[in-house]
Amino acid sequence: MTYYSNFDLVTFAILLEKAKGDRSINQYANTINISAAHISRLLRKLVKSPPSPDTISKFASGACNGVTYNDLMLAAGHIDDKTEGISTEKKQTQTVEKEKNFFKVILSDLYTRDFEWSLNKTINGPANLMLEITNWEYSNWYIQIKPHVTSQTIYNIYGQIACIDLTPDTKISVAVGSENEFDLFFSNPPKSLRANLYIMLIDLNNGNISKEKKLCQY
Repeated sequence: MTYYSNFDLVTFAILLEKAKGDRSINQYANTINISAAHISRLLRKLVKSPPSPDTISKFASGACNGVTYNDLMLAAGHIDDKTEGISTEKKQTQTVEKEKNFFKVILSDLYTRDFEWSLNKTINGPANLMLEITNWEYSNWYIQIKPHVTSQTIYNIYGQIACIDLTPDTKISVAVGSENEFDLFFSNPPKSLRANLYIMLIDLNNGNISKEKKLCQY
């Protein structure tokens, strides 16, 4: 296996905190036979090099909340991504397919809403899905679909949103596909972004929007 050096400190710390669960650091450390001090430094994002696969295996062996070995290996940079070994063309196809599935879930949800809406079909607009709405607290709703998010790309997303001409009656949502990606936004909120920004979690397995939470206010 080829190992990569793209260690995502923030994501790894979030995953490790989830893996620890409600236990103290010492309790978790004793369970997996790893130094509590080392776990503490990883949680505080003070370790600049990723743990070895053997150490990650120990983290995963006693993990809570469904955190897996693969999740930790991905955040540590030891594997490129969840589609390692798949051709670039196939990865692109999978991304496009995932985006289509996101669209289906979001559009299905829209048809259950009480407000009236219509699609804004502006070419090269500021979002994947732009809605004009009546009888709701917002007049416009922009939805950006992000099938893959990391702690690095979050700030690119904030930068893109900052370039949009937003108003107090505009809502903007970023749709993601995993709980970890959802949590990343709230662990790394924008310092100063004037936007009614929400993070939306899409559950493709059940075909619904499992939750949506406001990240910042216009």
